[in-house]
Amino acid sequence: MTAQSQGGILRWFLSGRWQAGLSIAVLFSLAGLVPFLAAPLFLNCVALVALVTLQAGRKESLEVLVIAGIASMLFTFNPWFGLLFVLVAWLPGRLLGEGLHWHIQWGGVVWVLIGLSLTTLVLMLWAVPLGAGPTFWQSQMTQMLKPLNTEISKAQMTAVLRMAPLLPGIASAGLVLLWTLAALLASRWHERYQGLEQPQRVYGNLELPGRLIWLLVATLLGIVLVHGAWAWPLQNLALLVGTWYLLQGLSFVHLWFAAKGWPTMALLGLYIVLILLSQLLLVLSVLGMLDRVFHLRHRLLRPRS
Repeated sequence: MTAQSQGGILRWFLSGRWQAGLSIAVLFSLAGLVPFLAAPLFLNCVALVALVTLQAGRKESLEVLVIAGIASMLFTFNPWFGLLFVLVAWLPGRLLGEGLHWHIQWGGVVWVLIGLSLTTLVLMLWAVPLGAGPTFWQSQMTQMLKPLNTEISKAQMTAVLRMAPLLPGIASAGLVLLWTLAALLASRWHERYQGLEQPQRVYGNLELPGRLIWLLVATLLGIVLVHGAWAWPLQNLALLVGTWYLLQGLSFVHLWFAAKGWPTMALLGLYIVLILLSQLLLVLSVLGMLDRVFHLRHRLLRPRS
């Protein structure tokens, strides 16, 4: 890995496979040992692997895999951490890096996000429960909530257990958002390393494939018409597909703010509102669907006479 003009941490990180591999291993090990910091640390692991793939290349990415995998096992004294690193950090990061390399904008990343999240959903629906279905996730949630039996009411427990069958869809949706953030970080770090002060790959340009709308239609029809054993997978799939269109809706909002020339603080304020009023996420998902079907972004950018 040859260092470029950009200095600082990125230059040091990309100056050699050992620096990159050991840095990622430290972050991944901390994510396993410090649960309340797991999400941001895991996010940075995936983003850094994507950065290595994008900037240094496929060969260096494989070398980092070996170094970070072995180091993770040594740091945690747990041989399973090496395998866990490959599956949950290196593989998504490698694929996101390939997606960033494949397309100058977000076309490659979008297909990687769709493929990774669908694979995750299938594994959590059928492979992890070993055919037990939604009862597996209800039993898992019951075990997790046992220490809190004295602190939560029976009504609250019942409500949580009702949501438990949707855990595969919720987890897959959460990972989509995390992987999207990782791709954004990797893209921006790569631009900074190249000495580019202004982002060249802006989030407002992210668009889902047009043909994906048919999967959405089929899923919604399935939820209405199908009952029994297949209703559960369709409900989880609807959560995941809705999250894909949430990404499109957020992309449209970014584009809208840029077209209107509104300040970054206004966009930050919107995200704070979304955290406080999570119901608005559904509105943004619908906005993403409308944007994809009616090409709202093209109308927004169309020059006025």
